[in-house]
Amino acid sequence: MDRKTSEAILKNQLNVTPTDAKAAAALGNHYFDEQNAASAIAYYQLSLANDPNQPNVMTDMATMYWNNQDVGLAEHFFSKAIEQCPDFGNAYINLGLLYLHAKSDREQAKAKWQQLIALYPEHPAVAKANELIQAL
Repeated sequence: MDRKTSEAILKNQLNVTPTDAKAAAALGNHYFDEQNAASAIAYYQLSLANDPNQPNVMTDMATMYWNNQDVGLAEHFFSKAIEQCPDFGNAYINLGLLYLHAKSDREQAKAKWQQLIALYPEHPAVAKANELIQAL
């Protein structure tokens, strides 16, 4: 199935069931892949309004806020994803990258990655955190 057909099916699903958080998240992912930050954010917001306990959706939305040059909202939603799901390693990685690249704060980036390592040493994202720390 091509991307346009998938997009049409998902939009139709939301027209039928506007509270379908999975369809809204899938549309957000569709626009994420196209680097259409505004549309991705809109569908991620809809998904989270109907199911707020989705740290992966929140992290993707934060990434799109960052891509859209809204560093404050990106930081807020990366942090909120960690607060909501403290073992969600991807949010730690991305928040550290935001500190490093958007805020030029190497120490805060390192601290976020070290926090992941200390709290969840067996997490698969720890390897990436160690790699990022070594590259500083």
